[in-house]
Amino acid sequence: MWSLKFKVLNEDSIYTVLTKKYKITDYFYPVDVYKNGKGFHILGIHLLEGEDKEKKSFANALKKHGKTVEFEQHDNMLVVLMKEEEKFYELIYDPSLFHPSPAVIKEGYENWDIASYQREKLEKLMHEIEKDKKAFPNFELLNLKKTDLHEIYFPKILPELPEKQKAAFQLALRHGYYTYPRKADLKKLAGMIGVSISTYQEHLRKAEAKLLPFFAESLKIN
Repeated sequence: MWSLKFKVLNEDSIYTVLTKKYKITDYFYPVDVYKNGKGFHILGIHLLEGEDKEKKSFANALKKHGKTVEFEQHDNMLVVLMKEEEKFYELIYDPSLFHPSPAVIKEGYENWDIASYQREKLEKLMHEIEKDKKAFPNFELLNLKKTDLHEIYFPKILPELPEKQKAAFQLALRHGYYTYPRKADLKKLAGMIGVSISTYQEHLRKAEAKLLPFFAESLKIN
């Protein structure tokens, strides 16, 4: 199995435009793709990360966009059926390619993780994107390597978090609580959502207790 990871500025994508405009990180995973005439219908799940006001604006703009065929929303998750006609989508959704993890769309760029049993398929995809300088003025190859399947695909069903725990965890991630050195402490984070330090810490620790065992399993930590 071969793995290709790359970063590209896709100026034809409404997602890149909206993530840049509203400072949103969009974790996008295609669920189904089918051809309809000259274009493609792409059903995808989007998980949004960002400020609540900006996420709302992002969702509203996407819902009203001309390419949007169907739209559903539940909190930070969007399920969207889009109609696309650009050649990029024919390349990226070749039936011989796999999408082992969500594309990360942020600051106007798309970060893709694609796999195939055939290296040639990934090279063709990469070269087609690279040569279209008008549509893709910035392309960055992150890696192209042979790897084992277990290193690519990690199907996980993460536990659902209560809203307060999820909000506490997302806030900590967004403001650098888990970076080194830390960019925000518990006092600052608690103040952002208007709760006491002890209350915020309780929500965060409960979220960590539910999520960390899944991350540890993926990393093979015993």
